[in-house]
Amino acid sequence: MKATAIGFGLLLASYVIWAEPLLIASSDYSPHTGEHLPEGGALTAIMQAAFDKMEQPVEIHYMPFARAMQASRLGQYAAVLGVKHTDEREQAFYFPEPIYQTAIVFFKRADSHYHFDSYLDLVHQGVRYGSVLGYSHPDGLLETRIRHYQVSSEEQLFVLLRAGRVDLMAGDKLNGIYLLHHEFPEFLPYIDWVEPPIEQQPLYLLFSRQHPQGEALSQAFSEAIMQLKESGELAQIKQRLLPDARSLQSAPKPQ
Repeated sequence: MKATAIGFGLLLASYVIWAEPLLIASSDYSPHTGEHLPEGGALTAIMQAAFDKMEQPVEIHYMPFARAMQASRLGQYAAVLGVKHTDEREQAFYFPEPIYQTAIVFFKRADSHYHFDSYLDLVHQGVRYGSVLGYSHPDGLLETRIRHYQVSSEEQLFVLLRAGRVDLMAGDKLNGIYLLHHEFPEFLPYIDWVEPPIEQQPLYLLFSRQHPQGEALSQAFSEAIMQLKESGELAQIKQRLLPDARSLQSAPKPQ
């Protein structure tokens, strides 16, 4: 049902606007969010537009993902940006309306080929799976007891993949291609990804259950995001700030 301005006003009245900016934790998750991206990236710009509707000032602090999650879980930050859904996270966070979806793919070495109907087929092929500490995983993958290695960043994971220490890593397609072009252009001939995507995953701003206004903030933020979607403003921000995979792939390599 389309929200009315009166309904939104009543919802906003259900929480106290903090005079001091709400503290938001975020990792550097380019091209979605990042300290050095224009407007902080599409995800950050949309979040900011939603808080502008709420007339709520915010302040973003950037840090490694695992630290951002833990600090927000403890209530040191009101919310954490750029997070995917897991059942476990619902115990510590409120999930508002998702901001937008992103494609999750398996990255691999270009000279390797994997054919599978289920993740169990990967186990039978002896695949070594790598992931970033604190990140979510494709549904059902870890339950196969696949050989699993964890590191603290995507950058470390790409180094292991290029060196043949792991065989597959699941990641955001845009984020992975962005990192390859901007951090590891020398890896571009040697790493590609499996199509079609494993899944489409929504990205959220999660509000800490330890924050005194966490639930009300989550509800008001949901309403603001839905208004941005209905007005077309959210799509306009994405189009302006979020590159597609083709533009990233055709981008010139850094000198």
